[in-house]
Amino acid sequence: MVTATATFNSLQTTKISIPAHKLLNSQLSADLPSKPFVNATPPNEGPVNDSSDKSTTMSIASDPIRRTASNPDFLGSHTGVKSIPSQLLSERLSSSTSTLVKAGRDQPIHTPTSKRLYASNSVKVKDIQVGSSCFEKIRLLGKGDIGRVFLVRRKDKDKLYAMKVLSKTEMVKRNKIKRALREQEILSSCHHPFIVPLYHSFQSDDHLYFCMEYCTGGEFFRALQLRPGKCLKEAEARFYAAEVTAALEYLHLMGYVYRDLKPENILLHESGHIMLTDFDLSSKAPTSEPVVIKSSFFYSSPSLDTKSCISKLKANSFVGTEEYLAPEIIRGNHHCSTVDWWTLGILIFEMLYATTPFKGVNRNATFRNILREDVHFPDPREYHPVYPVQNISKTCKSLIQRLLHKDEYRRLGSRAGASDIKSHAFFKPINFALLRHMTPPIIPEPSKGIDAINFRNIKESKSFDMFSTFSEKEDDDDVANTDNASLDPFANFSSVTLYHDGDSDAE
Repeated sequence: MVTATATFNSLQTTKISIPAHKLLNSQLSADLPSKPFVNATPPNEGPVNDSSDKSTTMSIASDPIRRTASNPDFLGSHTGVKSIPSQLLSERLSSSTSTLVKAGRDQPIHTPTSKRLYASNSVKVKDIQVGSSCFEKIRLLGKGDIGRVFLVRRKDKDKLYAMKVLSKTEMVKRNKIKRALREQEILSSCHHPFIVPLYHSFQSDDHLYFCMEYCTGGEFFRALQLRPGKCLKEAEARFYAAEVTAALEYLHLMGYVYRDLKPENILLHESGHIMLTDFDLSSKAPTSEPVVIKSSFFYSSPSLDTKSCISKLKANSFVGTEEYLAPEIIRGNHHCSTVDWWTLGILIFEMLYATTPFKGVNRNATFRNILREDVHFPDPREYHPVYPVQNISKTCKSLIQRLLHKDEYRRLGSRAGASDIKSHAFFKPINFALLRHMTPPIIPEPSKGIDAINFRNIKESKSFDMFSTFSEKEDDDDVANTDNASLDPFANFSSVTLYHDGDSDAE
């Protein structure tokens, strides 16, 4: 999509009545079955190889379950700028042992039409009863305070998934029921190439289950740790920033604010493209319609004002990740979609410099830096004994500075949302319409997918909700507000099977 290049004052806006999900070619049915599988039991077939190191266990009561659909990284699990032959891309993880060949970064990936490489916009919803007995548990991928994530295999299809299993008892005890229901709502209604797809969700008397895509590349955070200097080159960072921007644009059009963007919540698909995960801290805005921004120049195509879809959101929860929190959240002010653009600025900085710009010696120092300090870019001329600091362009610095503006009303993205970001000069080399067909800078080696069982001892950042240890203070109470919810707090949890276009089991 080509965005308008005229100044904002010269743009004309008109309302359109097309729902956001139709605008983005999502074909999800509105009638979701809601029959829970009360007889289902937790996965118990086969031994579990709990090779997780202690650093993956969350001790803070308010931390959401860590990292869904992720694969423990291992030394040498990612390659540089390489492309995958089309035949290799069509193979599943269990049979993929080929090596990768070098190619140019901008070379399109030619994919077979019979296989889905990552999330598809064409989705079929069916009430097909599956339970935990349909899956064989392979090993533990991660664990948190209310549940665990397992690598499982569908017995009748020999297909791998990431299964998040949440304890109902712990959710009630820690006031996290609405968080889980919100995540299920987002996963079942949002279908985008850069958002982890949900295949099944069901419940038993004691647990909630999310069966999702198993991303063989694991967490983007861990992939960064294996790069020279633990950072990316500017062109590589631009590619991933563009994919994240596209994912955030879609979420905003669907009426959601992510609120927890960080490398730990970004997964690498086997194709190398990113997938956002962990939506339990996301917030939903009242239903609104997107606005089309028309340029006064005849050669400029219209663009979408994604901010208009969530303009009515006024959240005040103290949620997020310490080093990624926006100033308005720390101040306790109402916040909206601009918090996602702040976190995008932090993410780009971290991809380039292997650290966040406002990190302090402790939490209070970090918050003070976020509120008071300007962004400081390391000088490449300074002495660095291990890895030299790269010299980034002025346009890149400009993007980061505008995304990290303390005033959320002057921050880049505060006017027209994602259209503001995509039209910045930093993204001029990017064709957002062709992102899915570009070769990512990092491609996981498929031959090491399921055989990689060793967790690397890398400290990760933790998300938190300041209110969750006291009482459930939700910004929007429309998740579980029916009469049935007063008797059964999980009555609104939808048990559903989703078929994505291109899957071998899709009908």
